Amino acid sequence: MASSSTSVGSTPGGRLCERGCQRPAFAAYRTCCTYCQGPEGPHARDCAQKVELVGYRRVNEPQAISASQIVVRVISAELYRSFDKFGRMDPFALVDWCYEDGRVVSIGRTKTAARQHMTPVWEHSCKMMAYSGNGSGDKLRFQVMEENFLGFGKSTFCGDATVPVDMLLSGARTVSVGFMQTQPQPIPLYKRGENTGRIVVQILIHLPENDEQVADLTYVDTEKFVTPVQRLGVSGGTAPFFSLQLTKPEGKRFGDYWIGKDLSRATDEVQFYEKVKSLSKHSSREVQALYNFMFEYDGILKTTEKDVEDPGPLELLVLQNMRHGRKSLRLLDIKVGEKTAAANWKGKSRLAALRQALIDEHTNSQAEGFRLEGFDGQTPVLLSMDPLLDIGGEEGHSKSTQKKARRLMLQRLPAADMLTHFLDLHSYDPQKHPSSELAEVVLDEICKKLVGLTVACCSTQAPQKWIGSSVALGFDDAFAENIAHQDGEGFSPEQEADLRKSVLVKIFDWGRSELNTLEEHSTRSAEEQQDRLDFWRLYVGGIQRLAWEAARAYRHRFGNSDSWAKVQLVVYDFDSMTDSDFMGQVFVDLAETPETTAPLLTADGAPVVGKEGEATITYSISWRRFHAASRLQGAWSVRIIRAEKLPVCDTSVWPLSGSSDPFVKVFAFSTEESYRCVQRSTVKVKNLDPVWEETFDLPIGKPEHANLEAIVGSPKAEDFPIGLTLPAVIYTLEVPKAEAEGLKYWTELMHTICGRQFRSFLV
Repeated sequence: MASSSTSVGSTPGGRLCERGCQRPAFAAYRTCCTYCQGPEGPHARDCAQKVELVGYRRVNEPQAISASQIVVRVISAELYRSFDKFGRMDPFALVDWCYEDGRVVSIGRTKTAARQHMTPVWEHSCKMMAYSGNGSGDKLRFQVMEENFLGFGKSTFCGDATVPVDMLLSGARTVSVGFMQTQPQPIPLYKRGENTGRIVVQILIHLPENDEQVADLTYVDTEKFVTPVQRLGVSGGTAPFFSLQLTKPEGKRFGDYWIGKDLSRATDEVQFYEKVKSLSKHSSREVQALYNFMFEYDGILKTTEKDVEDPGPLELLVLQNMRHGRKSLRLLDIKVGEKTAAANWKGKSRLAALRQALIDEHTNSQAEGFRLEGFDGQTPVLLSMDPLLDIGGEEGHSKSTQKKARRLMLQRLPAADMLTHFLDLHSYDPQKHPSSELAEVVLDEICKKLVGLTVACCSTQAPQKWIGSSVALGFDDAFAENIAHQDGEGFSPEQEADLRKSVLVKIFDWGRSELNTLEEHSTRSAEEQQDRLDFWRLYVGGIQRLAWEAARAYRHRFGNSDSWAKVQLVVYDFDSMTDSDFMGQVFVDLAETPETTAPLLTADGAPVVGKEGEATITYSISWRRFHAASRLQGAWSVRIIRAEKLPVCDTSVWPLSGSSDPFVKVFAFSTEESYRCVQRSTVKVKNLDPVWEETFDLPIGKPEHANLEAIVGSPKAEDFPIGLTLPAVIYTLEVPKAEAEGLKYWTELMHTICGRQFRSFLV
């Protein structure tokens, strides 16, 4: 008779190694390890450790998992033969939850792994499902199909497998408070008795509130919010958001101060937020400065969804709502770091990390250390730039293709262009909307907050591994609509203070990030410490470059306190696949000028000739002096009215249009070109006689607001580490003209502010 330590009843799922070594079977395998050859071995060197790792115990009963919620991850598959008569297969997988009473619910469909043939990789997370505990009798069915004719033909069945949920959960281990997961498990696939391949899956388990392992999670009182809650949709990623309304004000928090994020799609973030919430209560001041740039987190709300026939339980992360108090939020989502993925980190496979590295390589990430990932409240200029114009335009493509193309266009924008579009308010009527004053205050506040964020990052003693996280820059572009504004008055001190409060500079998106503490860092190996330091340098370098780009944008647009020496109007033909074509230019003097028509000239000074004669551009110029209380002296308003008889430039694209897609860039240069300001108009598609009627302001700043001290901001105790000051000597230096020299100078400036002991983070 077998001893109690090796009895079938004392092993998970009643399974022992089939080769008789009396060890428990490893996960879904039939043996304890891939090297087992019986009682004498040989076993893998880490066989015993792996058995303990996945939670098996020789003496005790298998670990029971009580009622919880689980997420099925379909990672990859391996097919043993091709199911396509010719070419490479395009496999996808279907996942069904089969209840013991016969009900079947579809919980997932992976994307089609186009041309991945017999080794598709999906990394797909299915819908979270309620699991009532061991012995429920529920099963999971996995089917692998091969897509035909881009989904228009009937898919080919490649094989399936039906596995009890209890069996898949055997070997689950705790990975963080309130969460467990299994090792990736290969499951054989069969078709008419033939073993056609295997599918690799993993189970993530969210334990219930009353489990002792989730005692540290913060749950919000349901009565605090109006329930049930209304779904808002998806922003950027895959997680749905829900509107939350406070039942009664809590100090400065009222109404829609909070927003809910579906926890089932944010399981990687909850532990980060919980750790922030815990550490922020007793951290040192320099670490607290970094926490101040994160969105507030209130806890987890248990509720139900509104306007749903059969609402199930819903758990939401309660986060600070970016739109609270802002009528019309213009928001940039900037992903920070030259590398936005790491293989085998937080569930990211090596192949997925490689794909992400290709995106990094072909976007602004490796050029400047960050890229624009999303833009809420896009301007008319940006919306007029059709990224698919050269191949038929957006109207000729699916919404998915349009979205991907526009996203790639944003990802490739350099910082200077990104900030130009972000602060573009020229579509507003300058007589009714103080657009120049608004943009100046917003950019000034963004510069100060980004410098504060740089200081907070550099003064953090424990390097962080924040991969794929973002910085949000935002402001209320409708702020001035309800302000009584007379031409030239600008904002009152109270209005300016309110506008600055609406400016948003926050760090977020912690799905693949780790919050490292100094105590934890000291216990890591040398290799682990170096790994975190390497990624932290990339992150801090991206933040520092972003702060410099913002300061540089402010200096060139609002830092000129003298005059603009010359203005150049340049007409281009917009091309979505290549650089835009130069069509013609004209230099104009900055003086009060009524509506004037001037000939467009080539770079050599010759007239530009179109199909119907010499091309012209019509413009006017006026000066507006602002009120003494304004932060600006005034602005030259250059109105671009129209152009006529432009040449045909679209002669090498398909389909041939026999036309052009013109837009205008307005360049302003100071004496010796130490200040340069660039703005651009909307694109007029297929038009040789475009009419714009767009006005561009060229501001003249005040010296007291345009110097470096004003841009960087005065040091505040809450923004700087203990014992660090901002020496006044740095204000006596001038910003160099050359871009490379300017960045080098800015780096030295940040070193001075942050203290030399933190230089290593910026090397």
